[in-house]
Amino acid sequence: MIKVYGGVFSRGSMVMCALETLGVEYEMVSMTARDPNTQTEEYRALNPTGKIPTIVDGDLVLFETQAILFYLAQKYGDNLLWAETPEEIAEIYRWSLYVSNQMEVPSLDLLLQMKFSPDGKGDPEKVAKASAELDRFLPILEKHLEGREFVACGKRTVADIHGASVLAWAKLTGFDYDRYPNVHAWIKRQLSSDAAKKVMAKAQA
Repeated sequence: MIKVYGGVFSRGSMVMCALETLGVEYEMVSMTARDPNTQTEEYRALNPTGKIPTIVDGDLVLFETQAILFYLAQKYGDNLLWAETPEEIAEIYRWSLYVSNQMEVPSLDLLLQMKFSPDGKGDPEKVAKASAELDRFLPILEKHLEGREFVACGKRTVADIHGASVLAWAKLTGFDYDRYPNVHAWIKRQLSSDAAKKVMAKAQA
């Protein structure tokens, strides 16, 4: 059985969401991003960065969220979350990496500003900078999603699980997605998916 080191309220949720969608059994070793257990010698032997998530699948030990997602989608589920042609696979890579490279940092910055500031609002200058960065790149994604339910291949893929989950961090802070209705609907579809609901239920277990 696959072992997932991570938590519901971390990037590990994306990995668990993929596994739930694929119907693959797994064991969750609950850890938070600031968990002291991530700094133990035992865990660092699996993931020398001391971060989450990490998976162990038989003899394979793998870290880095997108690498994990790409691996799981190719190995399990008969391409349920992946594609068959090089052209379609390139689309999965393109949009997953677009969100990761252009918008993951500002989305995370907004979340951290809200989470760790005394007033829950963060430093106005840092919030404005992160918001401006999202506003720079969201219009491209907004236009691409016009008339589309999914970001690539005409079906749900790991690019949806990853990208929408990342942009949901900004949504939690109150970022105004009403200006980007296609992106907003895409995020809400991911958050309300059966797989996402199963993952979130683990927080109550």
